[in-house]
Amino acid sequence: MFFIGIFGIEQKNKVISTRHNIICPSCSAYGRYDVIMCYSYFHVFFIPLFKWNKQYFIQTHCCNKLCNLDYDIGRRIENGEQAEINSAHIHCHEFYSGRKYCPYCFSQLDTNFQYCPYCGKKL
Repeated sequence: MFFIGIFGIEQKNKVISTRHNIICPSCSAYGRYDVIMCYSYFHVFFIPLFKWNKQYFIQTHCCNKLCNLDYDIGRRIENGEQAEINSAHIHCHEFYSGRKYCPYCFSQLDTNFQYCPYCGKKL
């Protein structure tokens, strides 16, 4: 968070959709997941003026995994379309290749971290 008087830059995470009755792409359990949009924005008097660095994720409720979602599909869901998400649009392999994401602020972390350096919460 960056403040100088009446304006600033912040990061926000927003649940834009919840999908029910799905098979988890990570653990293959039957359940649901949330589609989450993460972005940074510039605001004046707490009124957001423009957004950048948008990313889309899914967070499963069964195993609490966070997986990347293709930008195009995430954008369509954000715009209110009933876009179908299939396994080709979800990328969970990044969690096993040395990357880790904070489940609270969705920042990319080193695998050795026990606390998130961005939000301070225990992983």
